[in-house]
Amino acid sequence: MRGAYRRIHNWIVPPYATLLVEDTLPKQLKRRTLYIVEEDGFQEQAAMICPCGCHSVLHMNLLPDERPCWRVTRHDDGTTTLHPSVWRKKDCGSHFWFRNGRVVWC
Repeated sequence: MRGAYRRIHNWIVPPYATLLVEDTLPKQLKRRTLYIVEEDGFQEQAAMICPCGCHSVLHMNLLPDERPCWRVTRHDDGTTTLHPSVWRKKDCGSHFWFRNGRVVWC
């Protein structure tokens, strides 16, 4: 049943939007949006509002010289994938994969 629910949910709810921003994040982030911050042609961080509903802003480092580090893949359909999973080890404790613009809970 979980698989059927997931397929229906993915059909009804559109994927997250991905916005590329220069230098800094906007002061107010939109829900269901993944922001990619670029500076001087380099992707520095990804940010989003936590999908659990706690309203915290999640920041994922994209610079390979720093740890932890995530990779971003942009797909032909306009969606984005982050690798590895995002796991908040404090506060809400959310743990999820962000694949093709969708949150897949662990």
